[in-house]
Amino acid sequence: MESNSTIMTKGRVVMTKIKAGHQDEEQISVHEGVVDGATRGRGELEVMEMRQRISILRKLNAAEAWLDKGFGIETTGADRLPEDQRQPPSIFNMIFLWFSMNMTPGLITMGLLGPIFGLSVNVSIVISVFGTAIGAIIPSFTATLCAATGLRQIAVSRYAFGIWGAKFCGLLNILINIGFGTIDCIVAGQLISAVSGGKVTIAVGIVILCVVSFMISLLGFRLIHRYEQVAWILILVLLCVEFGQSAKYFSPTPQLSSSSGKAKIGAALNYFALVFGQVAGWCSLSGDYYVHYPADINKWLVFWLTWVGLVIPTVFVLILGNQYGGIILTNPTLSTIYDDGGIGALILATLSPSGWGKFVCVMYALSFVAGVTAIYYSSSLSIQLWAKHFMAVPRFVWNTVLAAISLALAWGGREHLSSVIVDFLSLLGYWTICFGTILAFENFWFRPRNGGYDLEGWQDQDGMPLGIAGCSSLAVGLGVSFLGMDQTWFIGPAARAIGPEGGDLGNYITLMAVVLTYPPLRLLEIKFTKR
Repeated sequence: MESNSTIMTKGRVVMTKIKAGHQDEEQISVHEGVVDGATRGRGELEVMEMRQRISILRKLNAAEAWLDKGFGIETTGADRLPEDQRQPPSIFNMIFLWFSMNMTPGLITMGLLGPIFGLSVNVSIVISVFGTAIGAIIPSFTATLCAATGLRQIAVSRYAFGIWGAKFCGLLNILINIGFGTIDCIVAGQLISAVSGGKVTIAVGIVILCVVSFMISLLGFRLIHRYEQVAWILILVLLCVEFGQSAKYFSPTPQLSSSSGKAKIGAALNYFALVFGQVAGWCSLSGDYYVHYPADINKWLVFWLTWVGLVIPTVFVLILGNQYGGIILTNPTLSTIYDDGGIGALILATLSPSGWGKFVCVMYALSFVAGVTAIYYSSSLSIQLWAKHFMAVPRFVWNTVLAAISLALAWGGREHLSSVIVDFLSLLGYWTICFGTILAFENFWFRPRNGGYDLEGWQDQDGMPLGIAGCSSLAVGLGVSFLGMDQTWFIGPAARAIGPEGGDLGNYITLMAVVLTYPPLRLLEIKFTKR
């Protein structure tokens, strides 16, 4: 049995013959070629050749083709998507996608921290609004880069961080995503267990969420968009009902704070940092879901639709959380329920009748599917971008591996792992400032003055910058963030000056460090490397 694969290249034809389990190769060292009507760079051609040459990869890609034929899974993975192969969903999905991902009870837990930190309910609401609105600027900007290039978010970062630096960005993206995914799985398991009165263990809830999220993410882009387009609707209705039913328990003194002076300033800084980091954290994957839109789509339209999609649901749920924080501080009975059973028990106590409350909690648990699906999908793309051999492995393989890791972490650490992961993610959260700022400098200043984006060379080391400027600026930004960090396990000297409990200044110090270091370092990099 023999099959031929023909790639049209500049000046010649490259023919690869696959025969009886092995292949003969002729002239595969090329710099640029045309495949299926699209111009491909050398790196892309090497990946295609690898998929045909290596036996196990041929079998895996054949399995992917079979899954595509039978179930319609996405087969493009992290490959660059040419204009003529795109199948754009509705433009309004740029809003609904984020509605589904952010309309979850996880944000209620974050919102109640404002009053718990010592802020009034009213001040907490103001910070929720402004922290979200400002934080959403970063992922809304990074989302504009992917439709224009046909590349996923971490792949676009190669034009600033270089191929090796982008691998590190991909690693951070995976660690953060899997961390959040693990927490979501544990919280969903706790909700389902609470509803059953302990008859259903947390582990069962974790398995349900992981399996459902895995199946949707496995099928890929089209199903994700279809699911996220409608998943938010029921949750919005339930949240509105919850607002109404819990209103009778709201704090009678929403204007009063339990802190003052420097302590209040520190609490405000800490809560703002949490809110800002939560929404800004989408910046390393926001554009992954836009690659099918036309390359010439209006970038301001993409920006504002994404911004609206992020801000409205996040603020809505955070405000409900702020009100629950006020409830905890002013209602001893409900405060005890929260201390004993967590947010799930508190929600159950404020809803009536009890059967309705249980239904709401089950739906809330399933609402995490939207976010975990995105985590599995985008993280699998980041793994593919680690190396050409990883790229040659079909996405469904990495999807499966990540789902298994997330399930194992959530299952094994369901009693103790959440607090550890939260501390770890708080440390990694500062990197989003570095990532977004560096990409902004590169996109608005350096690329227009240096020939734009070489899309055919995105897989070629020779065509990408070395990444010295991007990696150095990232290292400096993360390094100095410790000066303003305010975490449970460490308070930096600048943060300590705010008050007895400190105040998180890490984001601001990190931003200043990147703004001061990246432009001059990038100028030097271009001067000496010419790329």
